[in-house]
Amino acid sequence: MQLNHYKNTSASILILLLGFLFSCNLDTKSPDVSNIDLEVKIQRFEQELFAVKQESDLNKLRQQYPDVLQLYSNKVIGLGDSDDSDYMVYLNKFLTDSTMNQVADSVAKKFPTLDKEEKELTNAFKYLKYYFPEKQIPNCYSQISGFNQSIVVAQNLIGISLDKYLGKDCAFYSYLGTPMYARENMIPERIVQDVVLAYALTEFPFTPLKDDLISNMIYQGKIRYFLQAMMPQKSEADVMKYSQNELEWCEENDELMWGYIIEQKHLFTSEYRTVIKYINDGPFTPGMPQESPSRTGIWIGWQIVKEYMAKHPEVTINQLMTNKDYAAILRESAYQP
Repeated sequence: MQLNHYKNTSASILILLLGFLFSCNLDTKSPDVSNIDLEVKIQRFEQELFAVKQESDLNKLRQQYPDVLQLYSNKVIGLGDSDDSDYMVYLNKFLTDSTMNQVADSVAKKFPTLDKEEKELTNAFKYLKYYFPEKQIPNCYSQISGFNQSIVVAQNLIGISLDKYLGKDCAFYSYLGTPMYARENMIPERIVQDVVLAYALTEFPFTPLKDDLISNMIYQGKIRYFLQAMMPQKSEADVMKYSQNELEWCEENDELMWGYIIEQKHLFTSEYRTVIKYINDGPFTPGMPQESPSRTGIWIGWQIVKEYMAKHPEVTINQLMTNKDYAAILRESAYQP
């Protein structure tokens, strides 16, 4: 009994020591951004919007949020030009809709403040300033989208649709028939991650030399590499929006997944339907076992990018994000699961 106890104790100490050393290694990989002077505030546009009762209120909103109101009206709720003489009539129908008022009440209860999100976003944008000092930090605001886009990005503006993050058990999502795999990530904890992801997709658009599967995989892998650089506290499962079991499935089956793509001669295909089955969200990846998570093409692309960056320590993240030669990244990564 004493010997077994000694073995168990030694093993526990070893595991703790390895965990400590690993956490130290993670810390050394992330730069110190504490001296960067930055504080992100999320403007509560949706509160101001739902307080509009008459034309004078609307005029104040136009003055306070000129660009936001136009973007929101045209691209999010589809009411058209907010400077239109009849705009108050259209807006009033939206604001007095009983369902939209229920949604607004739910948002107000779920998000009485956005302190946590502001703190997390401030930290992420500090890393953005560290790696990309020339980039302008966008102004962020919250909105109610009527369950449309989760995040809206325009020049120097990011809109966060709080009605898309009310929690996976939210009754609205059930009424709308939102699939459970999507609802799993419609939670407050995903807000800042989705903001950084949407920012990256907009700031570094996909302009490949050839629009084939491997280029899409590596491009999306670069986006995830960027996301983890901006949010180094996020685990690989978090970055991929996977459960731990889904991540482990990928890690245990990477050779089989890679072999399947090559065997099917999909790697260099430009056929749209084939490409999206490896990239898009869903209950699993079509063609692979139902135990597989979706977006396995993105996960493999991310592994390729990490291999490439490990072999090229001289390459900065700025250089990586502007590199459009995905065939070269694949070749120079020497990826072999």
